[in-house]
Amino acid sequence: MKILIIDDHALFRAGLRMLLSTIGRNVLCVEAGNIADALTLIAQHPDLQLCLLDLTLENEHGLGAIKRIKEAAPQVAVVVVSGSDDSDTISSCIDAGAVYLPDRIVSAMENRSAQAQLTPRQLQVLQALSRGLPNKLIAHELDLSEHTIKDHVAAVFAVLGVRNRTEAVIRASQLRLQECSATVRG
Repeated sequence: MKILIIDDHALFRAGLRMLLSTIGRNVLCVEAGNIADALTLIAQHPDLQLCLLDLTLENEHGLGAIKRIKEAAPQVAVVVVSGSDDSDTISSCIDAGAVYLPDRIVSAMENRSAQAQLTPRQLQVLQALSRGLPNKLIAHELDLSEHTIKDHVAAVFAVLGVRNRTEAVIRASQLRLQECSATVRG
């Protein structure tokens, strides 16, 4: 399945891409930060099946985007991902040919996805990272070697799609994974 993600925030696109990668191996995501780039990608990928659209793009309004996407690719199912739960906005999106997915549902799905990908031990390491502990203290606390902790930290970074401890803690906070890790024992 080929999916187009349209959002002007690269981090949100990356989060959706990570979530969608858990669906299966046959999922390919293409991304655009604006409607012009999205329409170019639609022309380049006639086999697109799904479009996830942020309704509040910078300098563009999503309702017009829905119509333009449906005109360019009527076969593509457009799903609106938005923090707005205003009934008029939702009705307008549906009238324009889209499915509407509130942001809180996406956030809940991302939380479950990331939590499911982290092992209980990795969740413990993440919780220790959130307390600012260095690898040596994490190793001592969990009764593991420092090398094993480095491996767990690298795995946490990969699952969360981050490059450093600060980004990992911020991402975990966004996904509320620290709350989950506090309940993990082992």
